[in-house]
Amino acid sequence: MTMDESTVFPCIGVELEMPTAHIRTTETHPVGTFFRNLQQIRELRGQKGELLAYHGRDYGLKFEQGLHSIDNGFNNLESSLGPVRQEKDCLNQLHSLINLELKDIFAALEREKAMVINFSEHPDVKINQTFYSSVRAPRSIYEYQTGYRGWNHMAGFDAKAQNSPSTETELGNAVTGLNCLLGLAPAFVALYANSPFEAGKIAGFKENRLTIWPKQMDCSKMAGDKKLHQTPAKPFNNLADYLKWMFGPGTSMWFVSETDSLKNPADMYLIPSDPPLLDFLKSGPCQGKSFFHKDKKIISPDIRHLVDHQFTQYTDCRIRYGLKDNGPELSEFMDVMDNHPDKLEEFLAPFISFCYLEGRAAGANYPDRDLTKLDKSNISSSLVISPSAMQYGLLRNLKQTSMLMEKYRWTDLLGLRNEAVKNALDGEYNGIKVKDLCMDVVETAAQGLELEHQWMLDYPLWVLQTGKTGADRALDRLSRMNGSLRDRIGKLILERRAVPI
Repeated sequence: MTMDESTVFPCIGVELEMPTAHIRTTETHPVGTFFRNLQQIRELRGQKGELLAYHGRDYGLKFEQGLHSIDNGFNNLESSLGPVRQEKDCLNQLHSLINLELKDIFAALEREKAMVINFSEHPDVKINQTFYSSVRAPRSIYEYQTGYRGWNHMAGFDAKAQNSPSTETELGNAVTGLNCLLGLAPAFVALYANSPFEAGKIAGFKENRLTIWPKQMDCSKMAGDKKLHQTPAKPFNNLADYLKWMFGPGTSMWFVSETDSLKNPADMYLIPSDPPLLDFLKSGPCQGKSFFHKDKKIISPDIRHLVDHQFTQYTDCRIRYGLKDNGPELSEFMDVMDNHPDKLEEFLAPFISFCYLEGRAAGANYPDRDLTKLDKSNISSSLVISPSAMQYGLLRNLKQTSMLMEKYRWTDLLGLRNEAVKNALDGEYNGIKVKDLCMDVVETAAQGLELEHQWMLDYPLWVLQTGKTGADRALDRLSRMNGSLRDRIGKLILERRAVPI
């Protein structure tokens, strides 16, 4: 283990995204009374929650142990659970939170004749401008992405959904952990591949969900956006290297906001010529122009602008962090970045309030009727917690995980990632099989777990044993059905209704 005693049991959390469908029609379902129904269910247990609404439309519910909201649209629910604090039992605690969350969500959806489906993307959605406008989440950042950066934001509105674990790490281990989770992402992609359909057709990718980023971002007016959804060409040397890749030459900063609401700021100020963020941070005060109102104001670079931009890369893993109120001074930070890049972690460590790694490679999978019938060895009960357990085990076992990484060339891992998106376990690149990488990753993760948590890897072990991911099982079932392709997909959606454990 490379973590010291204070982080042997790191804080953990998870963000679960959930495609919804109508129980009768199987069409994608933008939720209506869902959040009020969920509030009633929770209040019956004595749990008070705060409804979040915009122009009279509910879009979220805030509770003590998490936030229940929507991802990019009302047809894709999102639950952010945790953090669960540093304890030996934190994985079991998170598992209990997940089970209760799903039970309540399924009950609340049933009141409006809707369901969560066991896919990482709704298989049959017709996306047009009218649908997009009616379903899109009320976040002002989307106006900026489409109206200023020129993204094709509409491309992601068939409820592409991920299972995103968060695992605390020391800042000094963050880049090593990031490199490992980026390099080993093909295993997460393949084991949880669950989106073989798009728009009522066979997509040609077993994890079609991950086609979202090139579809949305490759058309951006900012050339650097294309780079920031792709795994980098080489591992990062240190934190400074990561920040220079993300905010250095060839990239364009986003807006500057006066508020703490990063994805729904009341206003956004644009910096002339949209320079790389690091160039902006080195500059003096400049005149920013409001994106919404066109008024102008003087903007002074601040270290918090770095923190505000930390989400603006869309690869398979992010470093997430917060800074304490007492610094550091921006000039000192930039001096270390430029002149002592290998000392940046040491310089920042006293100012860090939290640091965790956000995994983004695993697709959403949920227990359905067929999976629960198999549950002799925790296959369905381990399903949703298993990405968190895998990431937790890899990061607690960081020395062995790093040694596993050294078995592979980085370029081969990049090729395996593309193969995992297209072919899941059946992928192969340069003589290396995706399935073999998956076996190595699960074995290494298991070494980082306590004995009492080993069962949480039963689902990925079962996938490896059978050679069948969620996508494979869906395609196999489709081939045994009668009727038109769209009719068969509709029947499959009904069969794949998620059920509580």
